Amino acid sequence: MKVWLDRDTCDSNLSACLSCFGELMRGKIDRGCILEVEDDGIEDVTVYMRSEGVEHDAILIPADMRETVAFEGWDKFVDFQPRFRRNEGADKAK
Repeated sequence: MKVWLDRDTCDSNLSACLSCFGELMRGKIDRGCILEVEDDGIEDVTVYMRSEGVEHDAILIPADMRETVAFEGWDKFVDFQPRFRRNEGADKAK
């Protein structure tokens, strides 16, 4: 499966995002940040993520790692450090 998501469409902080992504890994694809889902017949999940205005490298999640990623959080498997808070306080006033 291939999933395109845009974190910039959601105001949730990182903790909520990780929880929501965990639900995605468990098969609930009706997440607010999901732009497109393509069933390519492969059990591995390839995630194409936009976050903080940047298109990041694809994240390949093997089928046998889906539950681990759901539990641990996607942020431990990427090559960038996402901000915890989003669109709050001074950021929201801009």
